[in-house]
Amino acid sequence: MGRPSKYPAELRERAVRMVFEHAHEHASQWATIRSVASKLDCTTECLRRWVRQAERDTGQRPGLPSSELERLKELER
Repeated sequence: MGRPSKYPAELRERAVRMVFEHAHEHASQWATIRSVASKLDCTTECLRRWVRQAERDTGQRPGLPSSELERLKELER
């Protein structure tokens, strides 16, 4: 069993939403992630991973969506 997340799910969802909503205000997605992370007091690496997973979940980026990752973890157990 993994360790519990330091950040609540609501914060993660809000942070990812903010990155997508404010992307047009910054030169790059990384700049947006840094800006949002500093405002919400989370690490840039955490937010970058959340954004990448959200992109996989919506089909914007190749890879397994969250539902498939959970299914795979369950099968491995």
